[in-house]
Amino acid sequence: MLWAVTEHGKRMPLDADPVDLDALTSVDGLFAIRTAGDELHVIAATPDQLPGEPLYRSHFATCPQADAWRRRDT
Repeated sequence: MLWAVTEHGKRMPLDADPVDLDALTSVDGLFAIRTAGDELHVIAATPDQLPGEPLYRSHFATCPQADAWRRRDT
């Protein structure tokens, strides 16, 4: 798992391996990684927007225990 920062400054877990673009059934929830100093930052992206660049999926989309770890804003 990789940890990155969203445009809103929130930490977000990503699956460590890039998605297999040939096996995609949906382009929703994909992110490109950018570095800023020692931090990884994410931007939402589709394969058409950034052709040839590795894209990553939010770990919340693939983790069977995501609800147990998700923060609830109150």
